[in-house]
Amino acid sequence: MRINLVNLGLDEFFDRKSDIIYVLFSALTDMGHSTSISHNHVEGSTLNIIIGSDIICGEPNALNSLLDSGADFAIFEVENFNGRTINYRKKFDLSGYTALLEKSKFCFTPYLYNMSQLSSIMGSEKVAYTKWGFHDSMICNRVDRNGNYFYETFFYGLIKATRVAKIDALKNKFGKQFAVIDQTHPFTIRDYYISKSKVGLSLSYGDIDNFVNPFRLYHMAANGMPVLSDHSEDADGYLHLCNNFEFDAMIEEIEVFQPDEKILSDICRSEKLIENLRACF
Repeated sequence: MRINLVNLGLDEFFDRKSDIIYVLFSALTDMGHSTSISHNHVEGSTLNIIIGSDIICGEPNALNSLLDSGADFAIFEVENFNGRTINYRKKFDLSGYTALLEKSKFCFTPYLYNMSQLSSIMGSEKVAYTKWGFHDSMICNRVDRNGNYFYETFFYGLIKATRVAKIDALKNKFGKQFAVIDQTHPFTIRDYYISKSKVGLSLSYGDIDNFVNPFRLYHMAANGMPVLSDHSEDADGYLHLCNNFEFDAMIEEIEVFQPDEKILSDICRSEKLIENLRACF
């Protein structure tokens, strides 16, 4: 099959979703598909897989141009859709998003949470659950975990909602031994901190955190970094990559945690992305 992965949005969004784009590209290529990548451009005579469908819904001219183009497209929904809005945004064009879903060939998502809401719009026959999993392309040659760690622990991601207080608590506890990379930092500098931090963190951001982000988890775990987390919602089972605690207990665990890297490697590789993608491809 001829497939084009299309990232929609600002240039910086491409970087933030590169763990998705490049891994999906490599997995689909390994499955035998002729696969390409584009940024804000759909191609004819191919199946365009749209990543960032929520972005185009807020741009009526761009949305109508896509819907009228005659191009075939499907949607990889990697955001939180509760049936009314994406990621709990107060201003979201649900009618535009609905039109996009209805015109798409199908939609696939790595979150069980999204399934019923997407199915109610598109019909269950056009929605597939594709759990994220391991692929060799996740291994990053910039990461070198040789045991010479400068930091006790490390978090990267958006600092929002309850994460704000959690980041403050971690700074108070560990001082300069805690590294944090947020949306204001260069994206790939995270790989330096993965190399130089003993333990990575996956932090819930509160009641609206309806599932666990597997892309961050797999990037850390596939590159040998053990992960501690404090999530309460995980219908997909992504927390098999972590040791999960209540937040206060997690902070205390950081100092004494002794990971088994062989077990971590085996667990990370137990879920194969290519096998899960076969539901659609």
